[in-house]
Amino acid sequence: MSQIQVRDLSVEYKRLGSTTGLLALDDFKLDVDSGEFVTIVGPSGCGKSTMLKTVAGLQAPTSGEVRINGIHVTGPGPDRAMVFQDFGLLPWRTVRANIRMGVEFRRRVRGPDVAQRIAEFIRIVGLEGFENHYPHQLSGGMQQRVGLARALIANPEIMLMDEPFGALDAQTREVMANELLQIWETNRKTVLFITHGIDECIYLADRIVVMSARPGRIKEIVKVDLERPRGLYIRSTPQFAIYRDHVWGLLEEEVRRSLRAGL
Repeated sequence: MSQIQVRDLSVEYKRLGSTTGLLALDDFKLDVDSGEFVTIVGPSGCGKSTMLKTVAGLQAPTSGEVRINGIHVTGPGPDRAMVFQDFGLLPWRTVRANIRMGVEFRRRVRGPDVAQRIAEFIRIVGLEGFENHYPHQLSGGMQQRVGLARALIANPEIMLMDEPFGALDAQTREVMANELLQIWETNRKTVLFITHGIDECIYLADRIVVMSARPGRIKEIVKVDLERPRGLYIRSTPQFAIYRDHVWGLLEEEVRRSLRAGL
């Protein structure tokens, strides 16, 4: 049995002053195995974030269901953690205190183990020496590392990542993608990762879910047969270029359809 099972998922939002709703997702089906890294790419407004929030238990489906390890999702749970694009750090908390939030809310770790685990994850994300800095004293990439450590410290089975590098410059984004892969190679969490970047989605993924314009449906699932562990060099290989052309070929029509419809 797959770890994540999304079955016939549809999500429709009510619109103020209208008798008709906005159908964000329609008949979405997806299975994700434990330890898989799955990226999701599609035109703006196609329901990518809606799907992720439904898996997280933050959005109720209009129809269909999500199951985690066979259990019907009815709300958030300690088996899942989300990492957002906007970092979500508390400005009055230091790096150490922001990471501590990952265990404060879930109460997964108590006593002296907390300080040890925080130090461990500060080391894992490369923020040693910045433990007592506040968010405004950090670069965007460093802030995103804090958000990643905060999610990881609670030891969730599943990481749900909604364009976590979208606010970063191109160079920092490539470095962060590489660091994320190194962390994933160590702990092999199940990852659902939303991105608009074609190169990023290929570089990270075991499989790529290409979505249609709204209402979001799966257009194709592309299996990425590139060696692991991966380094940035792989982006210059002929095989990578073949994947890039194929994914863009799938996306181009959907992006144009989305623009024509004003989605």
